[in-house]
Amino acid sequence: MQFDLKNLPEHRFGHWLPKDRFLIKKWVNKCMKEARKKKIDEIDQLLIDFKKVVTSDPYLNALSVSMFNEVPYNTDPDGQPEVRCFDDMLLAINCILKTAPPWSDAADISGLIGFPINAVLDWPMATASGFVFFLEPKVNGCLKNILTEWCKYLQSKDSNSVLHPPSGWLGADGLNALTVKGNQDGLSLASTYTFTQLYVCPNPDDPNTLGFESWDAFFTREFQDKMRPLAEADIVHACESAPLQYPVSNVQLTDHFMGKIQSYSLQNMFDNDPLAKLFVGGTVYQAFLSALSYHRWVCPVDGIIYKVTHVPGTYYSKNMFQGFFGGNPDEAAPNNSQPYLASLATRALIYINADNADIGLMCFIAIGMAEVSSCEVSVKVGQHVKKGEPLGTFHFGGSTHCLVFGPNVKLNWIGLPPKNSERWKDMDNYRVKSGLATVSSS
Repeated sequence: MQFDLKNLPEHRFGHWLPKDRFLIKKWVNKCMKEARKKKIDEIDQLLIDFKKVVTSDPYLNALSVSMFNEVPYNTDPDGQPEVRCFDDMLLAINCILKTAPPWSDAADISGLIGFPINAVLDWPMATASGFVFFLEPKVNGCLKNILTEWCKYLQSKDSNSVLHPPSGWLGADGLNALTVKGNQDGLSLASTYTFTQLYVCPNPDDPNTLGFESWDAFFTREFQDKMRPLAEADIVHACESAPLQYPVSNVQLTDHFMGKIQSYSLQNMFDNDPLAKLFVGGTVYQAFLSALSYHRWVCPVDGIIYKVTHVPGTYYSKNMFQGFFGGNPDEAAPNNSQPYLASLATRALIYINADNADIGLMCFIAIGMAEVSSCEVSVKVGQHVKKGEPLGTFHFGGSTHCLVFGPNVKLNWIGLPPKNSERWKDMDNYRVKSGLATVSSS
């Protein structure tokens, strides 16, 4: 299979990995150099357990071998990458388990390895065998245990070392990127606040950490009061996020969400919940959160929490058509697979019965991507929530979310570019709590 480096997509929706593929290669190779200081039988017990699960199952074992063999290394832009087999993958993950995502200013504004495990798995994910392997429940069960263990480290004090200047997140380059992202305002002119003006910092006088006790504390930071005022619109942005595409209308109960043109399949998105039928013919708005963004969710409408569902799903699955099968693999997977992930990834669904009868029942879907599969919901069924009040939080990085509306909701979008605008190729963040839409009476 021919793989043309010139045809790699320049735009990456989430900016969770550097735009320059060779920076990822450099980071992965450095990771493997450190990882190989241990032998495969000396790694974390959870990884040893993962290896036993895979090698004891002939089907999974065959996939674990072939997903590396199927990467066309002769034409791969990495040439001869360090991660060449399943054991290499385990060694790399073992190294990552006791590190937090580092800041790298080598690329442009978002030149970071925000998804380090994803960086290790980019190419095997893109193969046909990798597509099948990362859909397997046994595999995802092991990955859940591994990521849970990593999350414990990211909530520990040791994890905040990657914040330290001059080369960490709170160094000059990191702070500049974070403040640029925090000052964005959709199609409007950006503001010019500093990081400490934008965000609550537990100890602004601490030059190393600004008082953030852990990586997770830094990533789930709050905005300062009045930084994100509540708009008067019927529906507000639930996350600090960039729209993925123009909102999709007339969504179907079942559709081919694995195709080259990724459709929304309500039955899959809602995990076969009978409530999915109420949204057939309705609208899906999807937007993504970069690793530099605010990671908390707010209620987009006034209403009562009708139902909350946590759906266990995949961690490193991507749309096959975004892999080598499609001829133009997404080298920052799963960026280009976000509609697909709405149907398969680990996610939380919060159904809200809006006070506004012209909205009625809607659903907020928090979708964990790759390492970011910790969707913490902070509301309960029966609770009345006002626009702008907390719904929950993503931990450990950027991700994506959907708002789903029924077929009779007449939405008038606020401030979004026209459907065919070139602006959709590279959208800035829209501010959380800002106006997303008004609703016309039925």
